[in-house]
Amino acid sequence: MAAGDGAESKVGGALRRYLTWTFIACWGWAGALFLAGVEYGGAMSLIIALPYMLIPAIVAMVVDRGGGRPVRESLAIRLKLNRWWGVGWVLPVVLAFAALFAALLIPGVGFDVGMGGMLETLSGVLPSDEMAKAEQALAQFPPLLFLLIQLVQGLVAGATINAVFAFGEEAGWRGLMLRELAPMGFWKSALVIGAVWGVWHAPLILQGHNYPEHPVLGVGMMTLWCVLLSPLFSWVTVRGGSVLVAALMHGTLNATFAFSFLYLDRTIPLVTGLNGVVGMGVLVAANVLLWVVGRPELDGGMWAPGAEGGGPEAE
Repeated sequence: MAAGDGAESKVGGALRRYLTWTFIACWGWAGALFLAGVEYGGAMSLIIALPYMLIPAIVAMVVDRGGGRPVRESLAIRLKLNRWWGVGWVLPVVLAFAALFAALLIPGVGFDVGMGGMLETLSGVLPSDEMAKAEQALAQFPPLLFLLIQLVQGLVAGATINAVFAFGEEAGWRGLMLRELAPMGFWKSALVIGAVWGVWHAPLILQGHNYPEHPVLGVGMMTLWCVLLSPLFSWVTVRGGSVLVAALMHGTLNATFAFSFLYLDRTIPLVTGLNGVVGMGVLVAANVLLWVVGRPELDGGMWAPGAEGGGPEAE
């Protein structure tokens, strides 16, 4: 056996253990609740989704602790702030509004300050009494004030409670997996992580998450969406030198996602929204821009003992 083979086997072993136990635990959790008759939707969604989101981080930490390294180093959990934290915080908002305005290019879709598209979407999810409360709440605020309130709330939630639960995922995807797949290079590793990330969502999608009207087709849509998002997440993670930047971006994405259809007069399933065809077009454009600007080099330095925040410069 060559000198490097043992190290490569150890690296591959960590990734295999992580993926095996993450999928067993997450899919097992979702499957057990489904068999128990717990339906996805409303408050039950939190019971299913929140533990589901935390499992990847727990598994990643257990796997890395078994390898003998402090998880703060091995998963690049660093709090040293730099400008890339700001990029990760604001980028989801930019993407959401880009998807909103791109949707206006579709014939028959218009701009509506009364948020008809959002109300249309909510009507298929909320009970009639909660729907009436939502309409009443919207009527209390001028459109611009409501926008500012929602934007501030989204940014705050994205950087606080949402980021905590998003870390539950990102410690696995952009922590352990990005480190283990770094030898593949930036683009290949990001695409592999995105595919795994998307498939990981399958039990939730099949129960109505994100694509309630098209749960089966939604699995493919979600996987493609995650593949397109993944390079952007890897980019801010490596540039920021910390997996916490990815958690911030992920939390803010979840908190501000609705801006991608908030002011449309109608929504089209699988088409409008950041996770629809229009949004995916925006993500393709963002990835092309990233290709032109230059991706960071994955040299492993971010996970080295004693490494500090702040990733490498572009090639």
